[in-house]
Amino acid sequence: MHTLDLDEYRRRAEAFSAELEKEAYLHFSGQKETCDTAAVYDRYPELFTRAAVTELNERYPTVTDDPKRQLAYLIAFTTDGYLSAATRHLSDQVANTESRTTIEVDGEQIGLRVSSVVQANEADRERRARIQRARLEATTAHLDPLLLRLWGQAHGLARDLGYPHYLALYTEIRGLDHLLLRAQAERFLQDTSGLYHRVMERLVRDKLGIALEDLWFSDLSYLFRAPGYDDVFTADRLLPTFERTLAGLGIDLGAQANVHLDTEVRELKTPRAFCAPVRVPDEIYLCVLPQGGADDYSALLHEGGHTEHFAHTDPGLPFEYRHLGDNAVTEAFAFLFDHLSFNRRWLAELLDYDEADDYLFFANVAELFLIRRYAAKVAYETELHASDDIAGMAQRYSRRLSDALMVEVPAENYLVDVDPGLYVASYLQAWMLEGAFRMILQDRFSIAWFQSPAAAQWLKELWAFGQHFRAGQLLLKKGGGRLDFDPLRRHMERALGR
Repeated sequence: MHTLDLDEYRRRAEAFSAELEKEAYLHFSGQKETCDTAAVYDRYPELFTRAAVTELNERYPTVTDDPKRQLAYLIAFTTDGYLSAATRHLSDQVANTESRTTIEVDGEQIGLRVSSVVQANEADRERRARIQRARLEATTAHLDPLLLRLWGQAHGLARDLGYPHYLALYTEIRGLDHLLLRAQAERFLQDTSGLYHRVMERLVRDKLGIALEDLWFSDLSYLFRAPGYDDVFTADRLLPTFERTLAGLGIDLGAQANVHLDTEVRELKTPRAFCAPVRVPDEIYLCVLPQGGADDYSALLHEGGHTEHFAHTDPGLPFEYRHLGDNAVTEAFAFLFDHLSFNRRWLAELLDYDEADDYLFFANVAELFLIRRYAAKVAYETELHASDDIAGMAQRYSRRLSDALMVEVPAENYLVDVDPGLYVASYLQAWMLEGAFRMILQDRFSIAWFQSPAAAQWLKELWAFGQHFRAGQLLLKKGGGRLDFDPLRRHMERALGR
């Protein structure tokens, strides 16, 4: 017997989603010291019960066509929420512990959350290593015990729902074969291994004056922080450059009443840009704290891609297609904007950066590093989430990532480097989708597509779908073929040589 009123359930689910996003926005924008998402869950106790999960799954075989897709997204939301609600107090503890914990380096107290920024800006190699050691010690002492409890509880809940493990649960509710994705990722790692070794060796020698074999993990954030390009990517030009980029597509950021740009300086504000889609498409927050540097530009473009996708979503779509669905889709649009910072014409037109060969080499090596890191992560996480021994996975994490990145990765990060729900898969599929979209845009509208009204219209038509379609389906709608790593590999080979 069905007891859920689906219309009322959807209304409450949308209200919950808005409150949850707003709570995250207030905390990470520095307006609220503590993150209390558990209180949000407590206000919607009926959404994430075992009974709700069971009933929605029982309804699934009784519907067809588009309602079946909606219900699939709703089942994923409810099941994910069931696990999140049960572990939310621990999640809040992790966030609040990270926010409050400090480390001591050379007699100086540094907040754990900002210590990564401090390390990335530290020119002294030995001091970077000391910061790294202190961060790892704090992670082991303060975060790992909480994360071990959190993941143990999440894995137990998956088994309680009748799945052999957490991986099987998310494979079903996401409609994604994670083992196939892992095989694709491992093939990408194999295919790009020689290229990666060659270009990383050159980059490390050029920027740090050492051989790749002598690289420390603590050097990476400084290497990719790229201070040598700060005179191009200045803090004062960050927002105007982003606004001009949108203007080239016919989008006036200042006139978007549904987009709230937060540029206030606050002590507890996270330094990295982020987007909070509180009510899609009516209330979207883009939070920025301009620091300067190439990574700052990339982060704002990335979050700006999310922002414009959500802001242009058709308001008439049902809740499931505006707020739920396949997150690889919105991540693909974020990457599409993010990768404008690799576009030679964009650099020349927006930043007057004509002699950009050195930077473009750096940026593409950094991107290859990141994709390989996530390819190794999906291999690790598919093992982690099928394992009965979470605490025993630390060395497996280190080996998987060290082999892919060709630098020794600390085992201590084996839990802090894991996002809920195998979100790593969304990033990898997003890279695939973005690689295909970038090829289509450049083929149809030239490398300067960011100045094309026709390209803007092409994007807006896609944005209007929200997340109605999964990544592979959306690509097929645009005649882009099968979702795989080939476009990315070809981009890298063209940019860096075979």
